[in-house]
Amino acid sequence: MTTLPDIPRLYTALAEWLAVVLYAQSRPPRFARKITLAASGLLAVMLGVFLEATGEVPIAWWVPCMGIAVGMQYLYLWITREENWLEAAYDCARSFILAEFAASVEWQLHCTIFPQHGGGEPMALFLLLLVYSGLFGVMYGLERKRPHPTGHLDVSNTAALVAVVMAATAFAVSNLNFLNGEVTMSVFYIRTLVDFCGVLILTVEHEQLREEALHKELTAMDSVLHRQYEQYKRSKEGIKLINRRYHELKVQIADIRAERDRAKQDAALARMESGILQYEAENKTGNPVLDTLLTAKSMDCQEKNIRMTSVADGRALGFLTTREICTIVGTALDNAIESCAAEPDPEKRLIRTAVYVQNGFVMFRFENYCAQPVELGADGLPAQSAHGGYDLKSLRSVAQQHGGSMTVHWENRWFTVRLLMPLPKEK
Repeated sequence: MTTLPDIPRLYTALAEWLAVVLYAQSRPPRFARKITLAASGLLAVMLGVFLEATGEVPIAWWVPCMGIAVGMQYLYLWITREENWLEAAYDCARSFILAEFAASVEWQLHCTIFPQHGGGEPMALFLLLLVYSGLFGVMYGLERKRPHPTGHLDVSNTAALVAVVMAATAFAVSNLNFLNGEVTMSVFYIRTLVDFCGVLILTVEHEQLREEALHKELTAMDSVLHRQYEQYKRSKEGIKLINRRYHELKVQIADIRAERDRAKQDAALARMESGILQYEAENKTGNPVLDTLLTAKSMDCQEKNIRMTSVADGRALGFLTTREICTIVGTALDNAIESCAAEPDPEKRLIRTAVYVQNGFVMFRFENYCAQPVELGADGLPAQSAHGGYDLKSLRSVAQQHGGSMTVHWENRWFTVRLLMPLPKEK
């Protein structure tokens, strides 16, 4: 029975580097792009030098050396990516078993096609390039095409432990036959099959975690939608009652004026009437839902001593549902009101709202004074409670459903949310 050479250490180092960089892409970077690239290059050099230098160590030292290589990958993930130690362990386990599978597949093909050629010959290097680019390219495509939840993937203690134990078990079982000293093609078959099962199991686990995170995100967004819609319905009924009451008060004032005409009474009545008018001034935008929301939020602002100005043309919002308008306007203004309410200087509690149509697009713009800088995450949104207390992902979702986009930024002590959506083409 022919004894075959084991996988070259540089091949293993390259597979481990490609796998860890691949899975690191799904995590937001902790540092600037140049620093991250430098760290990735340093990891490639360290893995290559270390694994090549320890290629001839006794079998008793082989497992500890592999552990050190895995530790390098773990530190790379933990240091360069915005993830905690559990998430780094989880991603490290996934990348390690994928690297083992890739290296095993490539070298098995090499021993089948070029059994007499070494790993440094041109044809062997071409096969290495072909297999690695194909396998890692497919995995990269799968990672990019699948929808991912924003922010961190919620990795529990159990999920991380399962991933680490699964990777360690697959590695141990796939390499158990190497202890016999003879490396045959059947050993390669077993190693490749076990590593493939490990990759498959960890991929299924990752899919379950991803689906669970997406479900939680959708549930949270639906909660925002429901809250804003219920708030809109309550505001609509409340405004009707208030307007009816104000009309009755105006009739009473007119009667009093007709009966008495003293100067002091006129002055008092004038003040009373002025107070009524500030509440009665309903927003007339051409869209009844937008009218109700802006009126209700204006009343909230008056209670909190916030000055809100609005310039809105809602006549073109017919393509949006009531819930969608409630989500956009209600959530954005609730955020702005909560942020302004925390401003100690009443003169700086300012909110500006604009809704208008331009060049076939509808623009929503919400601005509020915000003295404290607002840091945005990798998804372009502030962390929940960082500005106001309401999640803005639901607004972005509404805009994207209609082929639009949302941008958020803080500049010169003003926080701005903009939504741009194309108007539907007339049929």
